Order: sequence, then C-alpha cells, then structure tokens
Amino acid sequence: MIAFVMITSNCTNLTNGLSTDPVNVTDPSVIDASKYMTGVEVTLMGVFEGDQARQLSMWADNFSGEDRQYAGLGNYVTSGQDFDGEWVTIYTGIFTNTKLLKQNARPAKNFISVGIAEVIEGMCIGLAADIWGDVPFSQITQYPTIVNPTVDNQASVYAAAQNLLDSAIIHLGQSGNAPGDFLLGGDKDAWTAVAHTIKARLFLHTRDYANANKHALVGIVSPSGNVLAPHGSAYLQTFNLYYSFCTYDRSGYMGANTFAPRLLDKTQANNRNNAKTDETARLNYLYTPGGGLNFLPAGSIPYEPNVQCNFDGWGNPVDQDGFFGGVTPFPIVTYQENQLILAESYAKSGDPTNALISLNALRAYYATGAHVNSGYLPMGNNYAAYVATDFASGGIENADNIAQDQALLREILEERYVTLIGQIEGWNDMRRTGNFLKLPLPSGKADYPRRGLYSQIEINTNPNIAKASQDVTLYTSVNSFSTPY
Repeated sequence: MIAFVMITSNCTNLTNGLSTDPVNVTDPSVIDASKYMTGVEVTLMGVFEGDQARQLSMWADNFSGEDRQYAGLGNYVTSGQDFDGEWVTIYTGIFTNTKLLKQNARPAKNFISVGIAEVIEGMCIGLAADIWGDVPFSQITQYPTIVNPTVDNQASVYAAAQNLLDSAIIHLGQSGNAPGDFLLGGDKDAWTAVAHTIKARLFLHTRDYANANKHALVGIVSPSGNVLAPHGSAYLQTFNLYYSFCTYDRSGYMGANTFAPRLLDKTQANNRNNAKTDETARLNYLYTPGGGLNFLPAGSIPYEPNVQCNFDGWGNPVDQDGFFGGVTPFPIVTYQENQLILAESYAKSGDPTNALISLNALRAYYATGAHVNSGYLPMGNNYAAYVATDFASGGIENADNIAQDQALLREILEERYVTLIGQIEGWNDMRRTGNFLKLPLPSGKADYPRRGLYSQIEINTNPNIAKASQDVTLYTSVNSFSTPY
C-alpha cells in the first residue's frame, strides 16, 4: 500500500498552529482551507529541495559525496531506502493533503485553491514519472477500497499530469481565493503561468517540442513569477534545506569536487567563460572555491556549496549570502527555466533564430546581476548578447568546429546545466539528452543512473511495486528518456 507516514519538514514553523484537534485533523469540514494550503506548500518544498535533490544533483556532478554514506551515494551505491522519503512525501504528503484541500475548497466554490492544488499535483506526479517511470496514479485516491494500487505506465502518468494542469488552468480562471498560499500570495495569474511552465517542462521530457514551446510562451515570463521556497534563520524550522544538511545535520558529507564549479571557473581548463561571458560572480555565489566553510582548513577541497549567511558566525554581509545559505530562497520553478525551455524547444524544432533570441533574453537578465547576491557582482558578471556567428565553426562558442546548430544547442543545454544546479531537473536533463554534455562519471563507472529505485517501503507493502521493481535496475532507462536525443 502507499505508505501513510507523517512528514516532518525543516519548515515546521510555517505550519505551527494548523490544528489543535487530534481527532478531526483530516476532516476538511472543520479545518480551514488555509491550513491545508500551507501544509501542502511546505511539503512541496521538501519534494523539490530535500534529500532527493541533493542525491540526484550529485549524480549530475553538481556535488561530490565526501564522507560516510554520501561517499557511496556519489558513486551510485544506493538502494530503495534512499528513495523512501521522496516517494512518501509525494504520495502521502502531497496527494493526501491536496485531496483534503480540494474537499474543503469545492463546497465554498473556492476554485483558485482547487487550481493551485492541481498545479502542485501535476508537478509532483510528473516528477514521480520522471524519476521512476511507471508508477501508481489512477488508483491512489481510492484507499481503503484499493489498498495496493496498480502501476500505471509512464506515458499515461504524464498524460494524467497534463490533464491535472489543464484542469488547474480552468479552475484558476474561476472564482475564489487561496488563503494560506505563501508561495505566490494567491495570485491566480501567476499560478496559471506556473501551470503552463510545468506543462512545458513535462512536454520537454516527452520530446513534444511544439507543445513545450506553446506553453512556455505563456508560462513564467518574468522573475517576479518565480516559485521560490522561502527560508529563515531557525534550525529545524525555516532553514534552507541544503544549509541545514551541509552545516548542521551532516557537515562534511557533501562537497563539490565536481564538473559544475570547474565549468564556471575561468582558471580551469575547458570552462565556459569567454569574451562575452564572465561567470565569476555566479561561481562564487554557488560555490566556495578552496573550501573553508564546512570543509576546514581552507584548501582541503577544491570547492564546496556556498552556505554563507549573515548569521552563525560566517562573517559575511547580507549581500554575500550564498545560494545555499540559511535564508536563501530555493527555486522550484522559474522564469529562467521557462526561458531555457523556449530556447531548447526552438532549437530542437529547427528554429535557431528564435532559440538564440530566447537565450539572449535570459542572458540580458543575468547581465543585470539579479540572479546572484549583489556582493558577488564586483568579482565579474558579463553576459553580452551572442550572435549567430559565435556558434559557427571557429566561433567563440564553437572552438571544436561542430555543426552550428549543435553548437547553439550545446550552449543552451550548458546554460540549463549551470542554471539548474542543485535542482532535480539537472539530473533529468542528463538522462533525457543521453548525457549530451558528456558530464564525467565517477572513476570506474561506465554508465550513470538512468532512473530512481522504487521505494523499499512500497516494495515491502505493495506487491504491484515489488513485481515492477524486479524488471528494472538503476541503469534501466525510463521509457521517455530511452530513445536517442
């Protein structure tokens, strides 16, 4: 059966006081909708920022496992237990509570709340299909009538996610409000744009580039529409989850002796800096070259996640808080990703002109410095517009003389790679493109993980998952990513 486990989040203060009634906590007629909304959104943060984001970002060579079980995880030593948390958070933390939220909101004709719940459901079941391929969906809301839901094929789950998002867009155009929505303040237009961007994300995963482009065009068109997980300075309550893990929970377990920071570092061979691009500010915002934060003494590791924040004695000003600092908001879905979906979908559809326009629009945003904390900008921040000849043979983005359209596509995917550092979508990109960027693998490895392993809890309790797990290994590609890019 889908495990019913209470989820504890590092953002528990966001749900303080949601219920003092131990009997009726799941009765939507007596619990205010705002309590369900806030709880669902806190849980969403755990889905996209929690343990799985770290593990899968290691597999995308954003981070390195340096100690104890993380040394093994970084070398693909894993089991279904490592995926228990994500599985339970999606199926119990999200879907149990969105069901209650919708049951509360519908009688009051509060369709904005219903729409937001459906956006979150579509986002999360789409992610489940990304990670595991074939997963339960069609029967998951029928407990206890159906205790052990069947496994639906990945294509049907993606289709169901798209249907949820279509329904969300309809509901967001109707009446109501969204009490408890701390992510976008109940802004139905902003949530409608998010629904379109998630549709575009999932169409990109199924290689439907025309529909990916169509929905990205009406997706998140400004950074003001970004969905960012907010954070604060209280341990076990509001910390950025990366900060909590790297500094308080498992200090020294995860460094960044990896490809990603070297790609940004102009002192390294084959980095992505050039006459039009200076990544020094972004490098130092994301990583600390030479360590010295959670890896002491300084110089003991080439790079580590930049967890600096203006408390806990790091000694930095507010404008030098790092991307993984305690109070730094974490991206869930953004304008940046949407713009790169546009660029890639144009490129894959044979329209390099609009692909370059879309890429340059994002570079113009980066040129303002708004993507990093301002204290890093003096280190170097340049994103001048590219022109088509930069990707021609011998151009500054084509020193190895590959086909011009492939050089442009490579730059778009490379920009996605560094934009999505620390996010699950980076590992999805590695798999769906067949490792187009040739990210290095750990020593002795000939292949990289092509899927997540089914949750061990679910294997132990649901014979349908137990059977499905026998047919796949870590290196069996999910269907949508199994054909050449």
